[in-house]
Amino acid sequence: MVDFELDAAQDAWVAEVRAFLTENVTPALRSELAEHGQELPDREVAAFRRRIGERGWFGLNWPSEYGGLGVGAVYQHLLMREFEYWGVPGPDLTVTSVAPMIMRHGTEQNKLEFLPPIARGELICALGYSEPEAGTDLASLRTRAVQDGDEWIITGSKIWNSVANRATHEWLCVRTDPSATRHRGISVIMVPTNLPGIEIRPLYAWSGYRTNEVFFDAVRVPVGNLIGDAIGVGARKEVRISVLGHIQRGGTPSPFDRILATRFGVAAVDLIAAGGFGKMVALQGDSIVSVDVAHAIGHLKSVDPKGELVRAARAIGIGFGD
Repeated sequence: MVDFELDAAQDAWVAEVRAFLTENVTPALRSELAEHGQELPDREVAAFRRRIGERGWFGLNWPSEYGGLGVGAVYQHLLMREFEYWGVPGPDLTVTSVAPMIMRHGTEQNKLEFLPPIARGELICALGYSEPEAGTDLASLRTRAVQDGDEWIITGSKIWNSVANRATHEWLCVRTDPSATRHRGISVIMVPTNLPGIEIRPLYAWSGYRTNEVFFDAVRVPVGNLIGDAIGVGARKEVRISVLGHIQRGGTPSPFDRILATRFGVAAVDLIAAGGFGKMVALQGDSIVSVDVAHAIGHLKSVDPKGELVRAARAIGIGFGD
């Protein structure tokens, strides 16, 4: 028989989280959350996140050598359950998407340099993917990085770059090998936003929500800021690990990942996203584009006519509509 009761240590953890929330979920924080406005670095939501980071709670289940607390996934689940009950924000994309990618694909230098400040809430990333001439088609990006000794020189621009105005770093997709095919020759570099040559301009939606356009004018970045030890991993791999990073939440490898990597490639991204968060990234012709779930389902059925991938997903609890 399965015992669903929490043990003494887990009960104590829930009590600790509730005490923190009782003290820190203030009327001012609730008022800012009710505005549905953009988070600003000098206001209540940002201060609340900093207090979470001070406790190391963003890296609960990470190894201690990378700034984590090394506790089990149950503690992460209990934390998120309490945060959701109180209606307050938990980890952002830096924690749920960028950190898992560094954990899995980064060099040891990447992990030691970037993961501890992410766990403390000190390193915040904007995702530098979309471009004015490419949209969300990563294979058409033009921002380039040229190696000059022990530095990368980055030139180009990104658009719809939400969070850039309060981020400490750009998680930047760049073309490092212009001679490669469109889906190859693309790498990710971690770029501090305070470097000379970076200009951030606001773009406002009709609702008043701020996003940004970011320009890189011969920005110099250490070569060690390249994520991973291979230059030009390709757009398909970057999209795939991005989607998996959203789903995995905190770096725990998905058992489904082995199926994705070995048998179905990009088509598997369709299933994960359709079952996970209502948007997906698919391959159409030569371009990687965002499409809706209905399109995802149709595309997946075309590449998986026997339904093997759907059955495998259901077997490990990933839902999928017909």
